[in-house]
Amino acid sequence: MKTISGTMQASESGDDSICVPTDAEGYLVAANAMLSGARTLGKTTPVSNFALTLLCGYASECALKAMLSQSGVHTNKLKSPALGHQLIKLWSIAVEKGIDLPTSPQQWIEHINRVHAAPHHLRYPLGLHAMVLPNQESMLDGVEQLCSIANACVK
Repeated sequence: MKTISGTMQASESGDDSICVPTDAEGYLVAANAMLSGARTLGKTTPVSNFALTLLCGYASECALKAMLSQSGVHTNKLKSPALGHQLIKLWSIAVEKGIDLPTSPQQWIEHINRVHAAPHHLRYPLGLHAMVLPNQESMLDGVEQLCSIANACVK
């Protein structure tokens, strides 16, 4: 067994309980974690466009689901095959719910959706000779903006 050593900082609080996160908070944690990975990957040379697009798709999906969950959409509906990985449908519902997004989905998310949604070409590129991926810079900028809106929405 390997010994792991390090430092930890803690502070005492009068509140000795741990709160269970809401589903919206859980989605938001995942969105922010995927965005953090995408930012790091985006700084590498050469950039792995395939992996960056995969992380940005996942971050976008979780950010949209965080906002929708916060606005009252039940998790079972968000996980349903009709919505699951469908970024454009999730975006449209968010707009209907009054979430502060442009009425029409932006081009970067439309491009991610083509490879992120069923049949999930980005995760399972079977039988393909080539795949068109979104412009990486505008995609990462768009995902950062989307996660910023989600962070403000979920608080």
